[in-house]
This record gives sequence, C-alpha cells and structure tokens, in this order.
Amino acid sequence: MAEASVVVKKESPKKKKKSSHSTSSDTQGPATDAGMTMASSRLDNEGEEAADYQIVAAIDFGTTFSGYAYSFASNKQAIHVNKNWGQTQGFLLHKTPTCLLLKSDGQFEAFGFEAVSKYNELSEDEACSYYYFDRFKMKLYNNKQLTTDILINDANGKSQPAVDVFAHSLTFMKKHLLRAIGTHLGYDPHPDTVRWVLTVPAIWDENAKQFMREAAHKGGLIDKPNSEQLVIALEPEAASLHCRNLPATDFIGYKDSALSKPSFEPGTKYLVVDAGGGTIDCVAHKIRKDKRIRELFRATGGAWGGTIIDRQFQNLLESIFGAEFIAAFQREYPKDFVELLQDFEIKKRGECESIRVSLPYNFCNYKHDGVSVQQAIKNFSAEKESSDIKFSSGKLVLSSTQVNVLFKDALDQINDHVQALLHKPKCKDLQNIFLVGGFAESTRLQSSLRERFGERVTILVPEEASLSVVKGAVAFGHDPSAICQRICRFTYGVGSYLPFEEGVHRDDLRVNSDGMDLCKHIFQTWAEAGEVIGHNEIWRETYTPIINNQRGIIFEFFRSSSKKVQYTDEPGVEKCGFLVVEMPDPTGGRDRAVDLEVIFGGTEIKVVGYDHTSTTRHETYIDFLST
Repeated sequence: MAEASVVVKKESPKKKKKSSHSTSSDTQGPATDAGMTMASSRLDNEGEEAADYQIVAAIDFGTTFSGYAYSFASNKQAIHVNKNWGQTQGFLLHKTPTCLLLKSDGQFEAFGFEAVSKYNELSEDEACSYYYFDRFKMKLYNNKQLTTDILINDANGKSQPAVDVFAHSLTFMKKHLLRAIGTHLGYDPHPDTVRWVLTVPAIWDENAKQFMREAAHKGGLIDKPNSEQLVIALEPEAASLHCRNLPATDFIGYKDSALSKPSFEPGTKYLVVDAGGGTIDCVAHKIRKDKRIRELFRATGGAWGGTIIDRQFQNLLESIFGAEFIAAFQREYPKDFVELLQDFEIKKRGECESIRVSLPYNFCNYKHDGVSVQQAIKNFSAEKESSDIKFSSGKLVLSSTQVNVLFKDALDQINDHVQALLHKPKCKDLQNIFLVGGFAESTRLQSSLRERFGERVTILVPEEASLSVVKGAVAFGHDPSAICQRICRFTYGVGSYLPFEEGVHRDDLRVNSDGMDLCKHIFQTWAEAGEVIGHNEIWRETYTPIINNQRGIIFEFFRSSSKKVQYTDEPGVEKCGFLVVEMPDPTGGRDRAVDLEVIFGGTEIKVVGYDHTSTTRHETYIDFLST
C-alpha cells in the first residue's frame, strides 16, 4: 500500500480539537476503511427551528393506542387534538387502538376502532382470510436483527412485512390528520408546509428509529427516508416540554386544592416517567437559564408497560383453563380472543378495585377436555381455596386482591427503577416526578408511586396524561433545539487503521500493506458513553485515499456501553451501521479529500459526506438496518 497523502483542515475558534487517526482501504469499488484522517472537530449548532413549516403535525404511535396533535406556526401554543376517536362505535376518546385490519390480499381495510369493530363483525371463516394486527410496535423494541424485511404475525398467525404494517397505519393517521387540519383551515394544506413528528421511546435503538423513517417514507409522510420534513421525537422528552409549562390546576390533585404550585424556574430538576403500553421511559432534566432543557443522565427504562399486566392476565387464563384450552380457542376463534383482551385492556384502566371481564359467547360455550368454562373457574378457585376469582353472568370477576397480583410485577419493576434513579447523585435535589402516558392514568400506578416516594418527591400527573407526549411532540417539532444537551447512551466510533506502534497495539492485529505496518480494527471514537452532547453538535474529520483509483469509502460504525474502547473486536463492541461515501472522480489520486461530518445531539445520528474533487455532498442517516 502506497503512503497516504495528508489533508490538514484549519480550525475555527469554535471547534474542539480531537486526536488524529488514519484508515486504509481495499482497491475495489467503494473500499472498506479508506483514507487518512488528520483533522477533526466538533461544534454546536443551536437554535434551529421549523421556520419553513406552517404546520407541525405529531403522531404518537403507541403500543396499545395512537393519536395525533397539531398546531400552526402562527400560534404554536394552541395545540389541537382529535378527541372524537371511535365516534361511530359509540366512543369519544383522545386516542384510537393501534390495530390494523388488512384484506386477504394485504391491502388496507381499516385502522383503530373501525378495525376492531369490523374484525369483530366478521364470521370466523371471514376472519381467517383477513389480517388483523395489534400491539405490533413492540416488535421494534431491542430487536438486534431488525431489518425492513422482517415479518410479523397477525392474530391468526399469518404474516406480513412489518414495514408494510407500520406504513399502512401511518398512512391512515396522516390522512385522518390532514382531513382534520383541512376542516380547521377550510382548505387542504399543501403537503410541503407540514413538518411531521413521530414519537418513539427514548430507549429505542437507532435501527428502530430508522425503521420508523422507512415506514413513514413508505406510508407517504415524506418523499425520501432521510427527509428533514420528518423529525423523530423521544417520548419522555416531548412530555417534558409539555408538562413543565402546565399550570398547577392541570395536574391531578392540584385543582381547587391548597397544594403549592410546582416551580420550574432555571436550575429546577425533575424526572419524567413515561408509562406507556409497551415500555417505561425515564429521563431526568434540568432547566437552564435560557429556559432550554439539558439531560442529567442518559434515558433509561424497560419493557415494563401496561402490556406486562395483559400478559399476566393471559397467564391467569392459562392457569384457570389450561394453556392448550387457550391456544385452541385462540386458533378457532381469533376475533373473540382479541375481543376478550380488548375488554380487559379497557377495564384495567378504570378506577374500580375489582374487574369484571366480559367473556365472549363462544368462550363461554367452548369446551376443552369436556370441562365447561364455568366449571373450570370453580375448580381453579377450589384448588386455590380462594374466592378472588368467580364467574357471574358471563363475566370473569377478579377481586381487588387478584387484580393487585396482576399489577404487582409491573409496579415493582417501575418502583425499583425509579428508586435507583433517585439515588443517583445528580438527582439529590430533584423534587418532582412527571408521570405521563396511557398507563399513567391507572390509579394503581399513581398510588404505588406516591406510597413509595411521596415523602421524597411530588408526583405530578397531568389531567390528560395520555396526551402529554403527543402535545409535547408538537412543541418539539417547532423547536427541536429546546432539548439542548443530551447524554450519549453509548460510545460511538468508526472502524479504522493506524500506523502500528510496538508496545502500544496488539501484535495479532498487525497487517502490512505496501511496506506499511498498520494496526487494523482500531475503534476511532466519536463520542463516549455519558458524554454531554450539544444539540446538533458536529464531529468532523477529513480523509484522503491511500489507493490512487479508489472510488469510495465504506465507513463501518460501532458502539459499546464501555466508555473507553480501543478495538472494534473487543467484548461488548457491536457493529451498528455503515455509510458509503462515493468518490467518483479519481483525478488527483491520493491527493483527493473527503470530509465526514457526524451530527450528534439530536434524536438521531446524521452524517454528511463531502467529496472535494467531484464537489459531491452526500447527506444521509447512517444505515442501521443493514449491519
């Protein structure tokens, strides 16, 4: 390998100098690990607003329920929410079930309450020919093998591409939202005037965020996946923006009470606990003097949302009737099984101590091994010597004690996690917790947190807790820099080569190319886990090719939970994405230069590659779905 030429960039006063690195390349196509890096920097770019968009429209795509909100640039504070979901089914709610019904050929049939209603009205034979999906958002959580090709199963066990399921759902939400805006304005808005905001859990990986972009593109929200017309908002961050500006009377327990008004002056610290159907997301924030928000430590949480309680309910059904009974009923009467779970979902959110779940007709008359449903319940209660579970007038009646058992695991995990966060030194003077999300409307969750932490902090629950995220997402869409500093979740870097140094580098990684001794698998760090990153902070380096006829560079990106990383093959280091920067003009050979800018501090990692020779600027998001 011939000696590489060097490009040194002049530093501006704002740049923060980082160490120099070098990389090398194969000779074919876009080469892996190409060029020599000699200049790097980072700078901040705060204050970016959605000035070119007349409307900001946010979609809160939840595990169990979804909704939207919007506002106009001329009056950002007036946020409009659809509160008439389910009107034709006799409901007037702020959100609609995240349920999708597709025809037998995979084409769209219905979404939300209409999907639930139509599916329940189908005969059993008809239901088996349709595709019915619900609670499919959790397919994206912590999925290391996530790609746009993955399939998800419907209620009948049939599969469809996951990206199509999400895209159909987002198309419906987009059309419904635009109709609402058109009714509000008296005319249809031009699509280019709308900035879209999609909410995702803060603990989601980058591949899941990119998947949502791909689905939004396929669903018609944006014309290309990396369009800046779409902003990804982190759910607890959005809720934070909404809650900190609410008057005291908008929190449960503060209306017409003598409680003092919560203060959110500069320097105030608070915790946001976003309790959704699938995940629990927690962020700790501090209000700066400029009223913007900085993150105190990286977002945390887990899959402890309301669906854990649903899983516990299904476990109870299997304990009462037998796993084979439930599996057989689900196979033969899939829509009735969905109806059973939907009724429990609604009842568990209520304020009643006990729960009465309606059992479908086919369930009550379904027998397995000759045992009726009523007799199975009696046998279970007798075996447990308990009266906490009964059968009455076609309903499964669960006592307060039994309901508490169903909630226990979820509440224990949430409480333990919150306690661990409050023990962190940075939370020493934290005084308030915002409890938001659909699960936050559960009085059991509210009471559990107040009993455990009421003497330490004030638990603030907004009157419309399930709308906190989507309303805050609108505010975020108007000004993404409102969250001005975040804590990096991982140590991110790019795979590189360095000149080999005896006693410094591992001997097993030494390679020789055209007389040059190099060390491969170098982890060139962009940002470290736990590091404070400003909004749109830029990491910049310049690369020059080592091969004369090199046509491009493939940058391979890695991450690790460890703070200090030297090699990409260390334990815990995982490849998380790649980016191709084309160099189509070989003129200049090894004197050519490519700038690589990695933009951190937002909700996504963005990259700009610039080839000086061909003056080609390639702006994209790292491909986290093809690792």
